[in-house]
Parts: sequence; C-alpha cells; structure tokens
Amino acid sequence: MPDFASLEYWDNRFEKDSKPFDWLVPATALRDVTQDMIEAEALQEAEILHIGAGTSDCFVLRELVSNPGQIHNVDYADPAVAIGQTRERELLTKEDDKEQNRDLLDIIDNKHDSVQQTELPKSMRWSCMDLLDLRTTLDLHRSQLQAGKLYDLVLDKSTSDSIGCGADLHLILPYALSINGWTRRLQGSGTTQPAHVHPLHILAVHLAALTTPRTGRWLAISYSEDRFPFLPPFPPTAGNGLLSDDAIKAGFPHPHQLWRLETKSRIELEEKEETLAERKKRLSLGYVHRPQVSHWLYVLKRTDALVTA
Repeated sequence: MPDFASLEYWDNRFEKDSKPFDWLVPATALRDVTQDMIEAEALQEAEILHIGAGTSDCFVLRELVSNPGQIHNVDYADPAVAIGQTRERELLTKEDDKEQNRDLLDIIDNKHDSVQQTELPKSMRWSCMDLLDLRTTLDLHRSQLQAGKLYDLVLDKSTSDSIGCGADLHLILPYALSINGWTRRLQGSGTTQPAHVHPLHILAVHLAALTTPRTGRWLAISYSEDRFPFLPPFPPTAGNGLLSDDAIKAGFPHPHQLWRLETKSRIELEEKEETLAERKKRLSLGYVHRPQVSHWLYVLKRTDALVTA
C-alpha cells in the first residue's frame, strides 16, 4: 500500500502524472459546500486556506470570491504547486483570449477602430509548505497577521485522510503554540519532555493558530466516519490516536479545546455504470449487491480559545 503521508510518494506521483485529479469527490463538491457556508455566515470577504490542493481542479474555487487572492492553495509537494499555478495561468489565458475575441466581434459590429489589450485576472495564492512543521506554521501565522487577517475557512478534501496515515511525530514539549499562553509557565521552569503525538493533533493545533477564533471553520471531506481523534468519543489508546495525559501535562494543547464538531453529514455518491469486469470481480468475491459508497463532510468550528506563540 502506498505511503500516503510520505512526501516522496507525492513528489513521485505528481512528477509522473500532472493531469488534474480529484480525490473522493469532484472539486465542484468542495466548492458547493464552501459556497453554502459563505452564504450562511456572510463570509463573502473570507480568507480561504485550501490545504493539500494537489492537482485538484482548484480553478473552480475562484467562483467563491470576488478577489482570487483570498484563496491560498497549499501543498507540501512542490510539483503539485507548480502544476496548479501553471494550469491556472493557462486557463486564465484561454478565458482572456475568449474575452478579447468577443470584444473584437463587438468592435466589428459597432465599427469601432481598435481592440484594447486587457491584463490577465489576478491569480490565487499558491505555496509549497508543510503545515505539520512548526516553523512553517509560525511564519504563515506571522504573514497573515501582517496582512491584517487570519483565515476564515480551511478547505480539506481527503488531506486529513493522507496525514492520518502517517506515524506519530516526535516533539519536544512544552510546545511553542499554546492556548492563552498556558505553556509559557511551563517554559519558565526550564524542563522539557519528549513526546510522540498523532499528526492530526498537530495539524489541528496549527490550523487553529491560523484561523479566526470563534468564527473560523474547517470543512473536511473524508472517507472515514471517524476521522479526527481529538473529537469525542476519544480513541481508547495512543495506537488509535489518543492524545496522552502526559503530553497534555507536558505542554501540548488539546485540539478539542480549539475545535468543536458543528455538523457531520454523509455525502452519497452517484453510482456509475458497472463494467462487466467489475461485476464479475464483485460476484467472485461473494458480493451479490453493490455496496453504497459514501463519504463524510465534517464542519469543525473554532472555539474562542486564543492560540499564542
């Protein structure tokens, strides 16, 4: 089985195949659930962080905002970012060519003398970064504060699924990010403690630092009915993703204090036509009826707890 948490896997995949590909559901599905949230919460000026953009059809996300710069597409595989930027530029060029052709026809019809050259529309933001890396997160946090606004929405289509495949990460606690400066008292003692923490706990703390308290949302589409180990009921063991009491006491903030599950809903997928080969394989495995395939939409809301460095 591929190591979906490995940078090497994703670099190799994107270098070999640059064609647009969307995991689980089309990019339009992510756009639509985001549009619903924007309309429900009056977030027309939202700053949007799209994590694990990959080679998804990110272009459709431009429809969500008046200024494409409000959308920040992030992936930790450099080839994916390069592919996304190039594809957006190509699509913008095609749209611009169509617009100029329409202008030319209008001018001919109206017997005007010239065609004015127009500039390409502004592009979305693109960055290659690892949001499990503390320094990267702190730098992005600082950059957003300097720009005057944290993110309002985090979009995640199976990125948490990939990250959740990874091994626990080795940390030295107390952690630099804390809730309301709590770990500063621990840091003052001068004692440190090593710990191994599930990557989704780390991602949740980092995203909390980057999003607006009390109103920020994390929209995650996942194949798993039980994706986030920081949401109750908590897993029984560390092997299942439980954040240990020792890690919390040593200074790692519990993500449950930062995120609450607002809604969790099933996404039913349209059944595609089954090929003869697929039917034969299903019957050979003893499955008489085709199983219903569905995924899950999680909407997590930021609490009012401040994350400070």
